[in-house]
Amino acid sequence: MSTDPINYEAVIEDLEAKKAQLDATITMLRALSGFGALGVTTPSSPSGGGNGGTKIASDAFFGKSIPEAAAIHLGNVRKKLSTQSLMDAMEAGGLPKSKYNTVYAILRRRESQVGDIINMQGEWGLAAWYPNHVKKTKKDATSLNPKTFESDGEEGPDEDAIYEAESEARSLETEPKAARA
Repeated sequence: MSTDPINYEAVIEDLEAKKAQLDATITMLRALSGFGALGVTTPSSPSGGGNGGTKIASDAFFGKSIPEAAAIHLGNVRKKLSTQSLMDAMEAGGLPKSKYNTVYAILRRRESQVGDIINMQGEWGLAAWYPNHVKKTKKDATSLNPKTFESDGEEGPDEDAIYEAESEARSLETEPKAARA
């Protein structure tokens, strides 16, 4: 054992700093006890389900992109939502109004590139909720037109076949209709 004296003042300062951090955490949790993440209020009594009992703070999604806001909102409500429901929530949370097709396209792109948001039968959810969800894969070019894109065992279509197909298409565009018949 060490015979060095214990510096009780340093120990007390360290414990007081930890106590201050715990007090701040407790205060924050008490303040958030009536609020979900980003100012989504939850009803004090059960409302029988649905999304009618929650109110989204007007600045909940300030500075967020559409996919970020969608992921946050889905995480808060903890259920799949339609594109229109997400649009309504994002508008209530402070994002500018967007067209349905724009939001849908952005969420589809997020699904294919990042994969944290997924579309299941027309409703959006978080991929973390469905770990066994099989991601749809795009068909490779060889399966689209076997005559034009003949596979030679390498990745992707044969470049010579593509060049020939493009040349043939250009020549058909420039030839008069009588010459093609």
